[in-house]
Amino acid sequence: MPIPSKHTWQIAILTGVSSAAIFSILSIAALLTPVTAQASSHLQATATPSPGPFPTFDPQRLEKPVIASDNSEQLKKGSLVYWGVCMACHGDRGQGLTTEWRAAFGAEDGNCWQAGCHGPDYPEKSFFMPKDKAIPAVAGPGKLARFSNAQELYDFVLARMPWWNPGQLTKEEAWQVSAYILSLQKVIPKGLELTDTNASAIRIQSAVPRPGNDRPAILILTGLLTLAGIGMIAQAYSQSCGQAYSHSSVQDLRKDKPRISERPNFFHHLHPPTIPLVQARLRYTLGAGGLAVFLCLILLVTGILEMFYYIPTPEHAAISVEVITSLVPFGALIRNLHFWSAQALMIVMSIHLLRVVLTGAYTDRRRSNYLIGLGMLVLVTLLDFTGYVLRWDEGIRWALIVGTNLIKAIPWMGDWLYQLVVGGSEPAFSTLERFYTWHIFVLTLAMIILGAWHIFRVRRDGGIAVPPPDQRQDPTRLSRFDLVRREVLGMVAAGVILLFVSAMFPAPIERPITQTVVDIQTARAPWFFLWVQQLLKLGDPFLWGVAAPIILLIILAVLPYILPQTSQNDLGRWFPPGNRLAQVIVIVIALILIILTIVFITPTTHL
Repeated sequence: MPIPSKHTWQIAILTGVSSAAIFSILSIAALLTPVTAQASSHLQATATPSPGPFPTFDPQRLEKPVIASDNSEQLKKGSLVYWGVCMACHGDRGQGLTTEWRAAFGAEDGNCWQAGCHGPDYPEKSFFMPKDKAIPAVAGPGKLARFSNAQELYDFVLARMPWWNPGQLTKEEAWQVSAYILSLQKVIPKGLELTDTNASAIRIQSAVPRPGNDRPAILILTGLLTLAGIGMIAQAYSQSCGQAYSHSSVQDLRKDKPRISERPNFFHHLHPPTIPLVQARLRYTLGAGGLAVFLCLILLVTGILEMFYYIPTPEHAAISVEVITSLVPFGALIRNLHFWSAQALMIVMSIHLLRVVLTGAYTDRRRSNYLIGLGMLVLVTLLDFTGYVLRWDEGIRWALIVGTNLIKAIPWMGDWLYQLVVGGSEPAFSTLERFYTWHIFVLTLAMIILGAWHIFRVRRDGGIAVPPPDQRQDPTRLSRFDLVRREVLGMVAAGVILLFVSAMFPAPIERPITQTVVDIQTARAPWFFLWVQQLLKLGDPFLWGVAAPIILLIILAVLPYILPQTSQNDLGRWFPPGNRLAQVIVIVIALILIILTIVFITPTTHL
């Protein structure tokens, strides 16, 4: 056997060392491999990964939100409700339950469903971070897309929030937190208090700037009109003091001799050249005729302005009314003027009718004009009724259902008339369009025609009813120029009162119609039909709801034709003896209607 050379031994030694090293490494790896695997398996079974707080998170974001002092009290209270109830899930900025926001609460609060610290036994009035629920953001572009307006958001919050205890919030708290959420969404006008009367006008996806405070401008306008009225009174007083009450001056008034600087204009020609001074006094005329014309003009102008924003569809009618009231500059003033002028017109025209009967002013040649005036009162009632329905809110339930269903009670033609008025066999989408057409075109056009005819007949019949010239105690007459001045002064005074009432007492508006079933027993008719609603409690709808009002109307219409009239010598004064029976009948009818209305609105107590 040959002896290995020197290089051979070196190779063998290196090979052995390498093999030993490799074997050692493999042995150590073989020994360590099971231990490492067991340790990994144990860690995966017992470890609870919990994300730590983001290093950039500001702990102050968990504190109570700070609201600027110039915001509404509702918004300030809403921020506290959101902080205590909603912020844990929806985030301090409305961002939702993001990873960053979840990590801000730490391991125990953020993953308590894994730790089992509460289990199903979480505090009744508290919450736990939802494990399987997707918590949406409530602020940001495209968020809250399921809601179209603030009213829908409020309804959802009131009924469904908080998710662990739905219905916990009161109505006031639901309004407060809804307002705060909309402030996070940056769509609610600053300073606006969210209510049933404006929530539908606030869109979720678009911000609308709130108009400025209209009250200062209204007060300034009211003050200017007041000063104008005071100036007119002072001017008239100074003229009366400087006038010489001589026989010649009386003759000038008789002849209607105007001053050279005065030339009659269009409005002067609407009046007779002169009228007796005694019968032109306010305590006799009550200013009802001229005031009715003024209110009609206010209604016409304000109605046209409202048409620019009103949308006559069931989905948008009530919302557009809320937009007019809450968001359009001077919209609330225009709507309030329209509403209160309509109510005042009903009262003024009723007073005018009473004045005509109680002074016996419907003589032979004035009977037809009396009927025209009575027809105008009916038209005003229908205009008020149809305008009432155009609100299309929860407050019109009685008028929409009971009031229209009375037409069906008419024998033979009830169903046909109902479809003509409502536009179908029952109130539906076409009903609002039908009422809008009746209100804007048919009834308004008829009112304009009868009004012009009525004014023409008054002018043709010589103005106000007065005794013959030889029977008048005071022959002094008032010129058309002074009469127009008095009417303008009355309009200024009425305008001041209307502006004050419109600024202090908003026209009623409720939330849009949403419910399909309503308790009609709790619904209320408009005030001028409360007496009808009270009569319906007596029984048959046709007898008390249709026949009784028609009979009253017929009685009023035939008074000048079947009852004795006032003699010419007794005209021009209150309660002439010639038509006592007519006076008694009209007073009794008026008292019945007033008593029925008061009985309805007076709360009854049960012992």
